[in-house]
Amino acid sequence: MQPDYDIESVFDRMMEAVPAMAKRYYGLENFEAPRPKVVEYYFEGIRDLYRDADWFAFNVNHAESREMDVPVGTYFKRDQVAPGMPEYVALHEANHAMQDACYLTGDLHYYIPWFDEGMADAFGRIMLFRATHDEELMAKVKNFRTEVDVTDSRKVTYHYGEETAAMLLMRGRLPFVKALMQARRRDPFAIDWNSFARKIKSGWDPHIAVVTACNKNPDQFRKKLERDETSYRKDADLDQMDLRVLGMFLSTNPPATLPAEEYRAALWFADEVAKRPCPHRVDPHAVPSALRGKLSAWSADAAIPWTEIPEELRKKAPQLDVKVLIREDDVPEGMRSAAAKLAASYFVLKREIGGETFYEPYGGGLPYRLGTGEIRCSY
Repeated sequence: MQPDYDIESVFDRMMEAVPAMAKRYYGLENFEAPRPKVVEYYFEGIRDLYRDADWFAFNVNHAESREMDVPVGTYFKRDQVAPGMPEYVALHEANHAMQDACYLTGDLHYYIPWFDEGMADAFGRIMLFRATHDEELMAKVKNFRTEVDVTDSRKVTYHYGEETAAMLLMRGRLPFVKALMQARRRDPFAIDWNSFARKIKSGWDPHIAVVTACNKNPDQFRKKLERDETSYRKDADLDQMDLRVLGMFLSTNPPATLPAEEYRAALWFADEVAKRPCPHRVDPHAVPSALRGKLSAWSADAAIPWTEIPEELRKKAPQLDVKVLIREDDVPEGMRSAAAKLAASYFVLKREIGGETFYEPYGGGLPYRLGTGEIRCSY
């Protein structure tokens, strides 16, 4: 970021627009997003894992703050800032804060890339135009997305998710999406999110797709969803301007591809976290505080072997299924180099707990990125 670039005035404009956007698109009253901060490094001295991360900006919600021991907020990294992008990125990150307030439980960072990032992108672009009415700025954002971002395989998965989210919004409309957010808040594990995304991409009506992707009491799920959607119809829906903006960013990217070696490691990670009984460990912070007394020994500084978690506790805390940790030493020797590359691309997270190094596949959303077709093999 050049010294004479006034990013604070950009933040002023975008933050002023946020409350009205949060009310219109999420139904949130008196919402105030954390004001972005510009930093030299992400969490230097707090969480060295992110010190040299090359993300343009980074949002930390309340659950992530507890899990990773970093402050809640939105952070822009100075050497990644380019004029013209902070307007959009500030709204993308504000959408993550809206998600935290609207449909995340506050106790668990349950990351579904196509939904969380896709909605932040789709709504972020709608909000950007509603806030600025700047056609040239939108053209620059589109150019960056289709001509620059495509050189980064990680960002291609963002755009694949954005397209899925845009299709969901265009076909299901805003009252349905708000109802879906409430359904996710009630029970994020009631929906097979991979199946739902694939059906949307295949052209299914989202109302039908989500019920067929429901794995818990589909009839009861459908009735609650219909009731919530009906209640939201009294609010504003997407208008022609919103639909035009969504249409600008459809059908522009193929799925990301990985070299065969990395793709094989990705498949191995996905298979390992799906095994039951699980041969690996669980993030101790994923165990609800009220249930930690049911464990023979719980420590924030030690990953918990899956086999030591009682079946009763697993049923009460389904989030443990997506908080599986795989020790670095348990990765087959021939895949360790590829596993490190997946972590460097943030498809999996590499974490230190109690002096041991672990990979967290769901932390980067890898099983979902594979399951929805966002990542494929380059061969």
